Amino acid sequence: MSENYELKTGSKYLIRTCEEEDTIGHMAGYAMIGSESALVIKVVEGRIRYIPVSQISFMELLESAEEEEKKPVKGTELLYG
Repeated sequence: MSENYELKTGSKYLIRTCEEEDTIGHMAGYAMIGSESALVIKVVEGRIRYIPVSQISFMELLESAEEEEKKPVKGTELLYG
């Protein structure tokens, strides 16, 4: 059985930071804070929280997002002829 381990937008995670603070929320994407990568998490209260990757001790997947049908972006379709 092949598993695909990746962070998916919309999935719900528990994230523990180095300061032992827990955040529970849905993955909204990635961002840069200066020169450092950060996870963008929509927390339960509806706020957006940016967590620098270097501050993460661990992440636990609580609920996986539904698989989306991948559609090509307009103008990027491959043409065969």
